[in-house]
Amino acid sequence: MAASEAGPIEPLGAGDLDACMALSIEAGWNQTADDWRHFIREGRSFGNRAPDGRLVASAAALPYDGPFGFVSMVLVTADWRRRGLATRLVDRCVEELQARGLVPVLDATAAGAEVYRKQGFVGQFGFDRWQGMLPVAKAAAEAAPGADRIRALDAEAAGAGRARLMDDFLGRDGTIAVGDGNGFALARAGRRAIQAGPVVAADETVALGLIDRLFAALAGFVFIDVPQAWRRIGDWLKARGFEIQRSFTRMALGRAEPFGLPARQFAVAGPEFG
Repeated sequence: MAASEAGPIEPLGAGDLDACMALSIEAGWNQTADDWRHFIREGRSFGNRAPDGRLVASAAALPYDGPFGFVSMVLVTADWRRRGLATRLVDRCVEELQARGLVPVLDATAAGAEVYRKQGFVGQFGFDRWQGMLPVAKAAAEAAPGADRIRALDAEAAGAGRARLMDDFLGRDGTIAVGDGNGFALARAGRRAIQAGPVVAADETVALGLIDRLFAALAGFVFIDVPQAWRRIGDWLKARGFEIQRSFTRMALGRAEPFGLPARQFAVAGPEFG
């Protein structure tokens, strides 16, 4: 069966939510229906269907306010892999973002990075997904900056305005944020685990304090995606029983220099959002 036997690339909408979730569940990913709703509502999601109408592949282009957008949710169901569908879908997302004047950016696994390099993506930095169990919440969440300040701090660190994303996170049931006017740490519900991040701070010492405060308010299995430059945070997590699940590379089309202020970004929002 050739890739041409799949239907043409088509936009996905709200009616495809269950089919999109089926793809990410099959892959064992942590995204929730709320995440997929954000991609469909705020970006452009695309897919291919089998002749019987089943959604067999997906990808999403999520524009941010200024100079880049994210390519995410590149998924192909098991019996349709290695037929070129993912490459075609990534190319379609690249076209969508470039048409808006944005640099396409994505987070890749080691295997994915080899493919994306052939499409012109360049590595910027690596980060590790740490996972671990927090058995009991020790304290209620402490004070956090207001939504306006979180939006501003995130935009400064990330290098692009992500107000709609931050508002979405903050509006979800179970989201916890801690911090002050100079930094914040956020956690939200995931399908498999609580997703901690982003964490934005003035330096690594302050970031560790924010993560400690955030973790004190959490109970359950936790993922946190930490740039590899922050070795003290990695050591701190390891001492608390966390381990690296997998590593990712932040990549951008034709650009090796990271956007924003990497020195202020101590955990990313997740490989689907950057």
